[in-house]
Amino acid sequence: MKYLIYAAGACLLAVAPAHAAVLTVSSADVTRGETTLKTGFSWSEDDEDGAAQELVIEAAHSPTSFWTTAIEVKGADGDDSDPTYKATAWKNTLQFMKQDEASAPLSMALRLQYEIDHREDRNNKGAVRLLLRHQSEALETRVNLGVEKETGSGADDATGDLRASLRYKLNDHLRPAIDYLGDTGSLDETVPFEEQDHRLGVVMYGSVDKKISYEAGVLAGISEAAPDQTFKLALNYKF
Repeated sequence: MKYLIYAAGACLLAVAPAHAAVLTVSSADVTRGETTLKTGFSWSEDDEDGAAQELVIEAAHSPTSFWTTAIEVKGADGDDSDPTYKATAWKNTLQFMKQDEASAPLSMALRLQYEIDHREDRNNKGAVRLLLRHQSEALETRVNLGVEKETGSGADDATGDLRASLRYKLNDHLRPAIDYLGDTGSLDETVPFEEQDHRLGVVMYGSVDKKISYEAGVLAGISEAAPDQTFKLALNYKF
């Protein structure tokens, strides 16, 4: 546990902004009584926009078999900005279907999120995401579909995002994956693909034991607006 806290503190000294949530493809499954602590760090680089980094720390608990509530804090930095405490988010995941061979082909959940932006002259945001997960022997598929909208005066149009992860279980401790992370931009008007943020890459999901797991990967931008390359690293501790 103490090593996880040390890692989070070390990252916080050099935090910088990408899309924190975009770098995660969430599971739809909820486990009653489970408490998790996660710290994730991302670094992206683009020839035109320069480098950007982001640190995310999240604490989550599942008081029931269908509800997980979480608090997430974000720190960010870029080439033209100082490290800053970016935002605090409250997330609630409500699972309404569990995969069952007899009746349900996949697990489904709805995530409701509200994010408070602590930077000057920035609007808060609300988001709704549909989380899907299917397990077939050694192959796991996750898909997240989301809509995000700013609140307050001068709020931007609602935006959409799509994330997917295809993971293969080599053994109990190692799962290589192909992840896709995309932001579609405004939903009120047609945005050309090249002006959207789409990334595709290889991510390694692994576990040290039943309590500690990690994920590390590199993603390439497949649209003009996306960063040329993105690296991510995350540590998870499960109570």
